[in-house]
Amino acid sequence: MLRGIFKYLIHLLLGSIFFVFVGQTEAHSSTHTHSIIRHDVNISCAANAVAPLNSIKDIQTFLNCNGFNPGPIDGRSGGRTTSAIKSFQATVGLTADGVVGPATKQAMRAYSSVSFTFTGSGWGHGVGLSQYGTKGLTELGAQFCSNTSSCSSDEVVNYYFQGTNVKNLGDISLSSPEIASSSNSLWVGLARNAKNITLTTLPSSSPPTLNICQDGLSNTAGVQLFLTSRGYDPGPIDGAYGDRTANAIRNYQSSVGLGQTGAIDDALINKIKSDATADGPCESIWGPLKIGGGATVNIINSGSECYMTGHPLVPKIRASCNMSVKWSDGGRIRVGPREHKHGILKLRSKNVSSGFHVVLAVNLEKYLYGLAEMPSHWNVKALEAQALVGRSYAVFHYLDENIPASSTNIDAGLSEKQKAYCWCHIGSTASSQYYYGYLKEISGPNWVQAVNNTSGKVITYDGSYTRSTVIQAFYSSSTGGKTNTNVVGFGSATPWPYLKTVDDPWSIDNRVGNSKAAWSFDFNTYQLSKNILCGDTPCFDALTDIYVSSVAESGAALEVTMKGFKNGSAKSVTKSGRNIKSQLGFRSHYFKTSSTSDVSNLEVGPVQANTSSGANGSTESLSAGETAQYATSSAGLSYLAKAGVINKCDGNSSGCQAKTLTREEAAAIVTVVGGIPQDSPNAYSDDDQSIYQSAINGLPYYGMQVCFGSPFEILPKETVSRDEFACLLVRSINAGTTANLTGSVDKYSDEGASKWTSDINTLAANDVIPACSSISDKFCPSRKISIGEASYIIDKLVGKSLISTNLFDSSPFNNAWKPSGGEVQNVAETAVSNPNAGNDACVPKDNSGITINSVLDVQQFLANNGFNPGPVDGQSGPKTKAAIKAFQQKAGLYADGIVGNKTKAGMKAYTGCESGNVCKARNNSGAKLDSVEGVQTFLANNGFNPGIIDGEMGSYTREAIKAFQRKVGLIPDGVAGTRTKAAMKSYTGC
Repeated sequence: MLRGIFKYLIHLLLGSIFFVFVGQTEAHSSTHTHSIIRHDVNISCAANAVAPLNSIKDIQTFLNCNGFNPGPIDGRSGGRTTSAIKSFQATVGLTADGVVGPATKQAMRAYSSVSFTFTGSGWGHGVGLSQYGTKGLTELGAQFCSNTSSCSSDEVVNYYFQGTNVKNLGDISLSSPEIASSSNSLWVGLARNAKNITLTTLPSSSPPTLNICQDGLSNTAGVQLFLTSRGYDPGPIDGAYGDRTANAIRNYQSSVGLGQTGAIDDALINKIKSDATADGPCESIWGPLKIGGGATVNIINSGSECYMTGHPLVPKIRASCNMSVKWSDGGRIRVGPREHKHGILKLRSKNVSSGFHVVLAVNLEKYLYGLAEMPSHWNVKALEAQALVGRSYAVFHYLDENIPASSTNIDAGLSEKQKAYCWCHIGSTASSQYYYGYLKEISGPNWVQAVNNTSGKVITYDGSYTRSTVIQAFYSSSTGGKTNTNVVGFGSATPWPYLKTVDDPWSIDNRVGNSKAAWSFDFNTYQLSKNILCGDTPCFDALTDIYVSSVAESGAALEVTMKGFKNGSAKSVTKSGRNIKSQLGFRSHYFKTSSTSDVSNLEVGPVQANTSSGANGSTESLSAGETAQYATSSAGLSYLAKAGVINKCDGNSSGCQAKTLTREEAAAIVTVVGGIPQDSPNAYSDDDQSIYQSAINGLPYYGMQVCFGSPFEILPKETVSRDEFACLLVRSINAGTTANLTGSVDKYSDEGASKWTSDINTLAANDVIPACSSISDKFCPSRKISIGEASYIIDKLVGKSLISTNLFDSSPFNNAWKPSGGEVQNVAETAVSNPNAGNDACVPKDNSGITINSVLDVQQFLANNGFNPGPVDGQSGPKTKAAIKAFQQKAGLYADGIVGNKTKAGMKAYTGCESGNVCKARNNSGAKLDSVEGVQTFLANNGFNPGIIDGEMGSYTREAIKAFQRKVGLIPDGVAGTRTKAAMKSYTGC
């Protein structure tokens, strides 16, 4: 007996040594491994990349070697083998069907217990000005600045762009001087190859007059258009000559001293063309069609022509797509998501492959008003630096693209290639500079002030790679602690002299609140093998190591080397850090891996800059960076839903709370909370369709309209900022029957630019406003408030007995409703690492459709569900009977070994999961994914937190998409394409 125990301990010790050795050899390239329990230690295990997978026994061997218990390694396909295959497939994100097809074999070859962690810092290419670095320099200062506690905007740009100076455009000899004038010389591309657009005049209470010029009208249609715009009545603009047109012509001829023939002759045409010039340059020789009183006009492409609908005055015939739209001073137009107050809208189809390009011709300074590249609430000095780089970037591209000799009074001077591409000097998306128009202009006072403070100023360099000495002023959100040269950041062949590597510790200083100062991603080798492509196919069947093999002076990854197997042979591939950033969806190429072969010396932020020892001072590692927070409260949501003060939501509690609050919903909430009467007279003209109209009517009568600054319109579907909601809530409580809130605490450091600071401080004193960030003194006044945050506030007010729950007992606006389901676990995190936490314990089997008419059927069921019946041969022996009894005991049936009606019913109902251990599959097959809001709703309902559901494709939404893509084994590029949407519809969470 003692010898037997001693022999057992010897075997156990040797086995432990074997596993330590295996663990060490597998873990040389990573800090993350998963324990593998081999169920038959007598089996010889080959490397997965070259392991044979040709027979059932090969498959069983692979499964056994990698910790998926297939039962006996006997070459027979039984229930345990099938179950092990399904378990493996579920682990790597494949459909768990138990069939070893090509995709499963590829996953087996790539499978490893090793995973790699990529840690990085910064966001963007890192070339030129660092926006968070600028914020830090202007708030914290540096030794090289004249004021060591706060650098000026000129000092900032001269630091990031070495050897440059800030000059006035008027002092520079420009190749195209029009850009320095007040003319609308800068053409900004809004849309390419559009098939139709809709434009609406704003505001509805005092709309501007539209002037629409359209080339290509016939003489009759042109005459009709001219007469219509001057108050004559020629009938519809349809190109058909009739009595009404003739009478209108006679009236016009009489007014200008022509013979009243009513005919369209040369004398009439020449006179009309002459009179039309009084309206200024126009694509139409007949002058513009003038539409007053407010309008919505649709412009639709049809072949090589365009036509208009939506207003009774627009032409009823097709003409050219070369058009322009002007609007009278003080008004604006909405086109798509943007509103425009300044400039002229241009449509161009000449040299365009299909449809038409949409362009805004605008003055340079007014263009800067709408440039949405830095938050408007940042300090003015930082925003001045942004204005300088934004203006310089725009002027560089204008001078680069503009051909003065080709310009006319209605067209920009552009090359044929540029006309075909966009008919523009510069784009309006993040690939050039993001232009948002009027909504950016009114988002806060600091930005417009910064533009005005730097009016006409650009950054210049006396050397090469400029246009008329104006530099191409690149910028990005943040770096990894040092900026990149253009060679490192873009892969350029030649370094530009003013784009050098400089220290940038302020970019990742924990005091500036950069949430991307530090980030990390975990990938297993299967994910890396599947997603790193050489051309259109994976570089490896199995990847065994990946590491940064060459590093730039800035700390950015220059080259990344990967090792593994392809088609059974060892392989090594080296790619650029920029390529790996793109393929794996990283924020920047300031990153390193957990491989022991990695040569990167990158120190991942956040840090605290040493502002007293110069620009090259040492840094000190501190705590993690800022993370945005969106508070939620299911209890508060229930109050709001019960009172019907928010629109009914069909998602779960998390999905509903992630939506942004609209103005009409905010009005309903605060009038109920404040005890405001619902009997005020109608105040606005644009809320007639709102179910919350009675609440909206109370806003101006109780002094709450000032919170929106909208005296003539409410725009009920517009979203609400956090400071606007604070204003509404405090003022409604003060004006209504609810007891007033008292006290004032100046808790936050970033609300100084808000007009509603006193209201914010009142809520802070009563501790009912949720934090917006992991940095406790941040309020984020201009950020849109979510329904979750409003729910949190309501729950706090109730919990502190500041309001009564009785307020929510009636539903004066909308029917009461209940959220379906609770909050998804981990939903408060951004792009949660395990969005299915607590919901992935067991994947249920579906046996409801099985046939049980014979012993063979019974044996097949038992084998497929983990009850070993012995050989599946149709013969009822002792093993089959024992397996039946084991099933009956598991199912709570009488264990007699006989398959009667109750046992058959139990087999069909059997899922293999305990009642408390079942993954509750979600049905997403009907998810609406044709809009950003639909994608955000899916992500929120399934535990991938996109921030707030606002219909905007922001960084939180992209990160949530990437998290979902990683969960299902897709390339994490943050783009909801066809494959990603298909995966979303089939995703069950199990």
